[in-house]
Amino acid sequence: MIYRFLTAMCLLLVLSSCAGKSGNDLRVSLGFKSAFETAQTEFHQGLIMESRSRILSIDSSDEDYKQAQTFLKKEIEPARLKLLRYYARKGKSQERKREWAKAEEAYRMAVELSQQPKALLKYKKNMNLKVRQLRFDTLYAQLKKEDTAWLKWKKAYIPPKGLLMGDEAFRLASEDMNQKMKLHEKKRWALAGIYEQKDRPELAWLYADSYLRLMPNHKKAQDLKNAMTTAVPKGFKLLKRKVKKSKKKLRSAKVSKKVVNIPVVYVVDVESLMKKGEWLEAREKALQLRQQGHAQADKLLVDIDTNILVVAEKYYQNGNLAFRTEKIGDAVKFWQQAVDFNPNEQTYVDSLRRGQQIQERLNALKTEDKK
Repeated sequence: MIYRFLTAMCLLLVLSSCAGKSGNDLRVSLGFKSAFETAQTEFHQGLIMESRSRILSIDSSDEDYKQAQTFLKKEIEPARLKLLRYYARKGKSQERKREWAKAEEAYRMAVELSQQPKALLKYKKNMNLKVRQLRFDTLYAQLKKEDTAWLKWKKAYIPPKGLLMGDEAFRLASEDMNQKMKLHEKKRWALAGIYEQKDRPELAWLYADSYLRLMPNHKKAQDLKNAMTTAVPKGFKLLKRKVKKSKKKLRSAKVSKKVVNIPVVYVVDVESLMKKGEWLEAREKALQLRQQGHAQADKLLVDIDTNILVVAEKYYQNGNLAFRTEKIGDAVKFWQQAVDFNPNEQTYVDSLRRGQQIQERLNALKTEDKK
């Protein structure tokens, strides 16, 4: 019985050591670390609001209550107000630069730190509208160009004068294009449905509109487009105003006739980089090898990609370890390396972003103290 208990406790300790904030929560629940101690750790990691929330949850009968309240008053609240001012100023600064997404993020941080966020919420909402409008306008123009090209390609394989209308080469090419067109239409319609489910009405409208260019008079697409028209936020413009084209003639850019010689890559070049552990460089060379049509390229890429994933995970775990020992700068460096090696792993991306936010907060607090 005692053996089982000790085994269970060891497992819990291992689990807690492999977690970040959740590890703190686990140690608190097991009584290994008091809520006040955990709040102090969170504070020094830049997790101001998490620390504040934990302090406020400490019962007045707790032996750490008075000390915790003093910490709240003298440390947490001044830090919260400093960060609030910092992010509010940053939001305004990014707004003036027309960096809508960065301004929205700064205002979001300020809202989290504020006890009266009404004005900040208004700023954040305005930035969100600008972000969505810019995204929509840019994608609308791009999709329209693509759809026009697809419709043109669909009619491209008509045998010219001098060939029979049933010419086999043109018939097969036309069938191939029609299959690609159907797949393209299917993707457009699928994206319209995905964005409707995600409550992104302007994007659902965008892809329904694109689908209707390719499949006119499609009732479901038209119904979805109409529904999304009334679902977009107030102030959002689905159709951009036409900009008058300048009558000034633009000089045509001179096209350089200089031929760029791409160096030939050999298997030995890739293997040399692999031996040195330079996996990203090795992958780039292996891809060039594949373009050259080399038979060994795919096998080399499999080995390289396997090692890249291992290295990325190692950097990620090193980042976690650095974070738990409150070495935020080192943690961010390790997580950045993990993302460099495997940018498609969302866990790495989220950890890096979170680390960068904490690092920014800590730097902001130091800057505010100097003022």
